[in-house]
Amino acid sequence: MRKESSRNAHAPVQANHGASAAAPISLDDRCVLCVGGLTGARNHYRAEIETRAGRFIHHDGGREDNLHRLTPMLAAADIVICASGNISHNAYHLVKSTCKKLGKPCVLVKGTGIASFLDGLGTLAQVRSDPTGPSARGDRLLRRAR
Repeated sequence: MRKESSRNAHAPVQANHGASAAAPISLDDRCVLCVGGLTGARNHYRAEIETRAGRFIHHDGGREDNLHRLTPMLAAADIVICASGNISHNAYHLVKSTCKKLGKPCVLVKGTGIASFLDGLGTLAQVRSDPTGPSARGDRLLRRAR
């Protein structure tokens, strides 16, 4: 089920919880910025992005990485996946506002694990493959934790 606000074209879209990333999507050499998530899962995030022919970059969301590094990383990325439950409030608002301003596809994932990350990738695949759905440019997609 998708919810869209008619007032705001950049309103979060909530995709079906049952969506999966079982069929790997190609990221076509796009740069994917992962913000937050579990430190121990970073190599798994990288492997999933690289398996889909994407380029992986990571920012921990302000826990140890300086927030001043996040803005240029957001500008350099083609797609942003953000584990919103595992970053600072300042990083969360910076990701949301910068992606909206720059028109970057952004998936805000509430969970921090690999399964939630894969659901976020699946949400990107649904948006890219559904021409009647919302544009992936500048839309924020919200995925619930498993």
